[in-house]
Amino acid sequence: KEIDMRIGTVVSVIAAMTLFIACSANKSGKDAAKSMDQIQKEQGKPVKVRVMKPTLFSVYLKYPAEFRARTQTTAYAKVSDVVRAVHVKVGDRVARDQVVLTFSLDNSSYQQAKLTYENAEAAFNRIKALYADAGVSKQDYDNTVTQYELAREAYRYASELIKIKAPIDGIVTQLNVRSSSNVNPGSPLFTVSNQDGFEAFFYVSADEIDSIRTGARAIIKNKGERIDGRITEVSLIMDPEKKAFPVKAFFSGKPQTLVSGMSVDIAVEVYRNDRALVVSRNELRKSGDTWYALVKNGDAAEQRNLVLAHSQGFDFEVIDGLREGDVLLTDGAKFVSGGDKIHTVDSLVMETGE
Repeated sequence: KEIDMRIGTVVSVIAAMTLFIACSANKSGKDAAKSMDQIQKEQGKPVKVRVMKPTLFSVYLKYPAEFRARTQTTAYAKVSDVVRAVHVKVGDRVARDQVVLTFSLDNSSYQQAKLTYENAEAAFNRIKALYADAGVSKQDYDNTVTQYELAREAYRYASELIKIKAPIDGIVTQLNVRSSSNVNPGSPLFTVSNQDGFEAFFYVSADEIDSIRTGARAIIKNKGERIDGRITEVSLIMDPEKKAFPVKAFFSGKPQTLVSGMSVDIAVEVYRNDRALVVSRNELRKSGDTWYALVKNGDAAEQRNLVLAHSQGFDFEVIDGLREGDVLLTDGAKFVSGGDKIHTVDSLVMETGE
């Protein structure tokens, strides 16, 4: 019985101590919470800020486009034949009239033209010597010269059908055939591009065509390279198949990562303001249909209702509600309401202890 009384006494003491500790902890927490509230009432809620300054603001629309050299020519077959040799590869630089590929030299039309030319040339050489010695009449001489010139032109034309030459100076950007390929008249053979500038061709819907202007900036980005150009042509007639309007942009220079014939994405500037006041989405708040932001007014936060205009990504142009020089609340603003006391900090993490 005495032991039971001692155990009961110990239990009572432990319970009393536990209750005392719990009450002390609860009181300490309340005191700490009151202390934090008191600090914010005295010093204000910590926020980061930035001063509103005019900046460049642009809006871009993106379109898929075909990128190709401004000056390029495709050679086509004029006969039905078999390609015997291709003398270049894609990327090779060629000069105008350089032979790029050849068909069969035993082509009957070519062989006939060659034989006719060789006979006419031999006859011309003979009569030229006779005419110099007054051995033939002027009429006979003129007739022979005419036949020779006609045969020479026919042979040149037949040669061009068999020996296909580069139409311009430039780089071979596409080969449509290889040795042993069979072709017919009209078959594309190869393309040569003169890289003195490039063009991008794309289509714009009827809803957006009014935003595209000749002279507008255009940008192509590819593998870290940026190429700047301008819109040069905006069609006023809708393409009946595409149900959209054709547009052309010009790009100077020689891009390192793009070649003629590639598909690219082109960004066209449809709006530009060199002195815009711009806010990001995380600096904005919304109440119903009204956008607003908080600015520093003395040591308090002031709510400003905003009128927004254009947007690009997460940035918005403000046309009313903010002025140059206003101090905009940024980080920490979501914990602040209009009229709250604030103080600015360089590092919000350090101030809040987060």
